[in-house]
Amino acid sequence: MSSKSELLRDFEDTWDALWHRPGQAPSVIANRYTPDFKIHVNSLPNPLGAEAFTRFVLGWQKAFPDGRMELLDVIDKDNKVWCYWISTGTHSDVYLEVPATHRKVAYQGVDIYRYEGGKAAECWAFPDVLTLLRQLGAIPQ
Repeated sequence: MSSKSELLRDFEDTWDALWHRPGQAPSVIANRYTPDFKIHVNSLPNPLGAEAFTRFVLGWQKAFPDGRMELLDVIDKDNKVWCYWISTGTHSDVYLEVPATHRKVAYQGVDIYRYEGGKAAECWAFPDVLTLLRQLGAIPQ
């Protein structure tokens, strides 16, 4: 059994700080992401920059105050990290333009991060938004 790489340890620490420490997204992104960071979300027409991503994370934390973004599997190679995750929580505020439903949700996704100079420089995110919207009652089952 091999030990985790420095990149993988840093990724996991950053992930936990970003998603599970409410209100800390601005400092996490400022310190652990490049200034020109971009995230390409499969359900959005254009990538988000660091500021928009910060607002997105803060909005998720507000909408799911008990939310968890648990890493199910993580792999790194060279300057990239692939992760498979599950998001759970209770929908307590507006999210994706859907008013609070107080429903519990659980949906999965895959992200691919590219690192540059020890910081996250780019991400390709593939959340299962269809499952989330169905669980919120925004679209029919």
